[in-house]
Amino acid sequence: MHRILTTEDIRALIRQGKTEVVAEPPTIITAAARDEASLAGLRIIEGPKDRRADIVIKVAGEQIRARMLFDEAPVTASAIYDLLPLSGTVNHARLAGDELMFPIRTYVGPENQSKAQTAGNIAYWPDRMIIAMFYGDTGGVGLTNIFARVAADDMDAFRRAGDFVWKNQGVELRIERDLT
Repeated sequence: MHRILTTEDIRALIRQGKTEVVAEPPTIITAAARDEASLAGLRIIEGPKDRRADIVIKVAGEQIRARMLFDEAPVTASAIYDLLPLSGTVNHARLAGDELMFPIRTYVGPENQSKAQTAGNIAYWPDRMIIAMFYGDTGGVGLTNIFARVAADDMDAFRRAGDFVWKNQGVELRIERDLT
């Protein structure tokens, strides 16, 4: 039996505060539901390809898997991926909301930029040459290139790591390719 994901389903998930929904095959997603989800910043995870991880972020005792968005930000995603592994000190940025900031010494120009952020986005901020990782509510303070997204199954670990960094500024972080 096929399940149909409708606009009403999306609106109900948004009212519940959800930022992601898993739509396993054979779920049918209406075009209007996709549009509603996109406008609201609700991520629809469709099957194994959306659960695949390309990178692992190791911070505060957590291992957080993320998928590179090679189709959405090909230049930025490729440039960051080619730099891996990266390691150094990460700090918390409460100015924008629940965000971790990690400086890098590589400039990548603007690409498909967005100021709006949702939990799980990993972005590069060209104006500051930092990787910004959003784990909760945030308004964003600048235009960023969103190049990766945290795996849905790892969002709780990501929030725990973010809270730890908030309480213990200057935590070591490592981003590496996921070889599993």
